[in-house]
Amino acid sequence: MSTLQKAAVNPNGLLPTLGRGLGYIPGLALLLGIGYAGKLIAPLVPHTEYVLFAIAIGMIISNTMTLPKIFVPGAKTYELWLKTGIVFMGGSLALQNVAKIGGPGILLVVVEILVSIVVAHYLAKWFKLKEKLGSLIGVGVGICGVSAIIGASGAIDADKDDQGYAIATILLFGAVMVFALPLLGHFLGLSDKFFGFWAGVSVDNTAETIATGFAFSEAAGKVATVVKLARNTLMGLVILGMALWYAQRGLTGVVKNKAKFLWDRFPKFVLGFLAVSALATVGFFSAGQVKAMTAISKWLFTMTFAGVGLSMRFSDMKAGIKPFLVGFGVEAVVTLVNFALVTLLIGL
Repeated sequence: MSTLQKAAVNPNGLLPTLGRGLGYIPGLALLLGIGYAGKLIAPLVPHTEYVLFAIAIGMIISNTMTLPKIFVPGAKTYELWLKTGIVFMGGSLALQNVAKIGGPGILLVVVEILVSIVVAHYLAKWFKLKEKLGSLIGVGVGICGVSAIIGASGAIDADKDDQGYAIATILLFGAVMVFALPLLGHFLGLSDKFFGFWAGVSVDNTAETIATGFAFSEAAGKVATVVKLARNTLMGLVILGMALWYAQRGLTGVVKNKAKFLWDRFPKFVLGFLAVSALATVGFFSAGQVKAMTAISKWLFTMTFAGVGLSMRFSDMKAGIKPFLVGFGVEAVVTLVNFALVTLLIGL
């Protein structure tokens, strides 16, 4: 029986559903308001993008007051708008452009992931941290931050405390990178393409990566998005390899169905982005439709960046000094190695 059929039998049946839907409106309005405020402030400060102000306003709100419960449901949807915005952005990026941008990015991504995991492993040993905590920090830096840490935690049977320390470490450096990297990029006079590649392989969480790219410029944001998607697509494979490594040593359970394991951890929104990009490549969309999709994508990202700021609570970023030092070491090495690789493969 469909929802409408159920409603016909019980006319009040839709009211709880409608009530839940209406409950998202205040939070969504808050995301739009914060994002729009960022757009109004940005022109007043030379050489800045609205992204930084949208995140900053969100951070001020989340760290100076307790967000009223009425705003929470809608505000927590920002990751949905991030993924939806990426899918719509596919309309303005034909596959040949994606391939052109992603080609050198694949090599960068593979090296970046390997460097992150290896450096985190040895730094964790040096600081006498648990091996699994080092692995979680490595996979968080290497692939896509919190999502990768949560996925890997279950795969290698990591303790909740280890997961919490790793997430706090990643959140802390994500907050730093989204502000520091664009300023450094402008100071060094980097091109949009160079910065997009650098941010795409250096910043951890997907939302923060895209925010960092767009904080530099729109062109850099698009490059950073595609490079980050290449990292995300490898998440299942890397976590599977990590799970098999620990299982082989008798430290976790055995992975019974590898294909299902990979599919469960594959970021499905990447397929949506590629599908829309493929349709754009064959001319399926008119110029007006592409323009509309681009505008929708920008507004969805505006809501995303506001949500990123609201989610950055300093009280959630407290980790022990040792995980922090390991995270700092991994981030520093990876960022420098990535800069050297982008210089070699892309050029200043």
